[in-house]
Amino acid sequence: MPTPGTEVAWWDGDRFTFGMVAGEEKGRVRLLLAGGKEQRVPASRIAYTLGSMHPPPGPSHDERVRAGLQVEAVTEKIRASASGIDVEVLWELALESDAPPGVDALADLALGIDDGPARAALTTALVDDGTLFVRRGAHWEPRSRTVVEGIRQQRRRCATRATERESALRQLTAAGRGEPFESSDTEEERRYIQSLEEVAIRGVEATEKATAACLEVLEAGGGRWDRPEEGAFRLLRRIGRFASDDENLQILRYGLRTSFPEEVEREARTAAERGFSRAGRSDLTALDVITIDSAHTREIDDGLSVELLEAGGGVRLGVHIADPAAFVGPGGALDREALSRTVSYYFPDRRLPMLPEKISHDAASLVPGEIRPALSFLVEVDRSGEVSGYEIVRSMIRSRARLDYLEADDLVQGRSGEWRALLAELDSVTSALEKGREARGAVRILAPEIDIRVDAGKVTLERIDPGAPSRKIVSEAMVLAGAVAARFGLEHELPALFRRQPAPAETRHAEPPDPRDPVAARALRRRLRRGEVGLEPGPHFALGLPAYVQISSPLRRYQDLAMHRQIIAALEGRSPDYDREGLQRIAASTERAENDGRRAEAAVDRYWLLRYLEPLIGGVVAAVIVEVEPRPVVLLLETLIELPMPGLVGEALGQRLQLRVERVNPRADILKLGRGDRAEVS
Repeated sequence: MPTPGTEVAWWDGDRFTFGMVAGEEKGRVRLLLAGGKEQRVPASRIAYTLGSMHPPPGPSHDERVRAGLQVEAVTEKIRASASGIDVEVLWELALESDAPPGVDALADLALGIDDGPARAALTTALVDDGTLFVRRGAHWEPRSRTVVEGIRQQRRRCATRATERESALRQLTAAGRGEPFESSDTEEERRYIQSLEEVAIRGVEATEKATAACLEVLEAGGGRWDRPEEGAFRLLRRIGRFASDDENLQILRYGLRTSFPEEVEREARTAAERGFSRAGRSDLTALDVITIDSAHTREIDDGLSVELLEAGGGVRLGVHIADPAAFVGPGGALDREALSRTVSYYFPDRRLPMLPEKISHDAASLVPGEIRPALSFLVEVDRSGEVSGYEIVRSMIRSRARLDYLEADDLVQGRSGEWRALLAELDSVTSALEKGREARGAVRILAPEIDIRVDAGKVTLERIDPGAPSRKIVSEAMVLAGAVAARFGLEHELPALFRRQPAPAETRHAEPPDPRDPVAARALRRRLRRGEVGLEPGPHFALGLPAYVQISSPLRRYQDLAMHRQIIAALEGRSPDYDREGLQRIAASTERAENDGRRAEAAVDRYWLLRYLEPLIGGVVAAVIVEVEPRPVVLLLETLIELPMPGLVGEALGQRLQLRVERVNPRADILKLGRGDRAEVS
């Protein structure tokens, strides 16, 4: 070990540095460094003694500071000597020699002397260069010309990237301050913008790498934002990457298709112009068929009829479902596009249909007055709601009228009109069907829903009452068709996609909760288990059915279209279009897309609901406490937004309040409410 007080050069990992020996402790050398710090290192790390001897530094602060100053002085001296070494010349000489010269020879060549300080200066110069020589233990070897050129190219690329990075940050942060953005289209600029887009679209699910780059840009700009995704969006909006402040980011997040390829549009036009084959279809155009939908619906995919039966006083309920299979065959471009989309997406600001409008809004839609192909479920139901027989036929029908839900409700509830008698019969038979399902354990949640519409940025809300007569008529008819489809599939041993729902793990209440009460509705939803799709039949708890197939929406749900094809094949006496493996593949690919669709629609709905609340900042909104454990949750009665509010600890479940809207930031998904007037509200 060098004598205490000796100045030394030593290796700190790959860093070459200097110190003064202060002593030995537990087999290690105690070194005092510049600044008076101390470090213990193995003796093997000491490369050279520098010859300068000083009195051994003592433990006092002043002596340690003095030793540190001496280390700084020798460091400066060595580095000054190193700066005069031409490493390139040494490298050329080393390459030309038969055997690479050692450190002693290189030091002698560089400085005309071979001692500790000279070797330390040489080593410092070689480390600083970092290109021409490579250290092998205690020796330095010259790198080949090819390797050196590769390193230099890499360094040039790094330097270019550093310059591009600085330029991109400067341009982006300037844009964030409102200055015009002039793209340089460099690799670094593209990287930053891609990272900003990923964070804006995916939020907390963005990769760590993208989030880090996004934060680098946002923090450099010094702007204000509640969440990184909001800051990223606003910056991208300023540089023109998004066309609107209300950009629907869920379309980008889930890669949803907003237009159809020309090949698909062409196939749809050809199919629509060709029309449907009437061969083998039952002519049901004499039936009084009506459709009941939202006033905004353009994919009219189900109609209803009812006929009184002479015997027994029952009725024959007709559920006539649009037949897009008449236009869309398996395996074509149109079918492949529908499968890739899986469902129609309904956003407040736009709709993305599964099938082109030539089919979904026109040729296959049950528009009134036009003869359209259908798959008709003709079900005999007695006055107690029991099914006594059924027939499924491929048909053609002519809708007599299109009613919206409000019009149908008025007719059911007494207003005179052409279709009042028909609706009264439909109301009677579907009420009996509903009671029969309830007797078998069906659960119906009648909590209100909200339909959100956006027109030129203006948000309007339409409250939907699931318990309204017309909605009950439609929902019961569709459930009946699904039950009959499942029964038909089992009787004909058809491979089918069955919808199942296991019973809740906990037992039911002795008295069923009021399905309209928001507290009870929330508790009931949380008690129900998730539904599932499979090739094996099984009970559907909430529907109160032993087997169920979703069949009612083939214009906007691919699984329904596939099941139509299965039933049609059986009706025509041929092999099904899909075997079990084929249906399993469809289920695997469509279930994820359907789940993504629900998440996308929910996220966009929430954005627009927050936009709706923005003008109400400072005002109050009516709410009810729907949960108190583990923390209070309120339901806003107008928008049906649910929000945790820890500040309401101690309030009673079901308590109605008015809450003050304190802060709303739709793009950051932030809604802050405070306690307002606590009087009860209706």
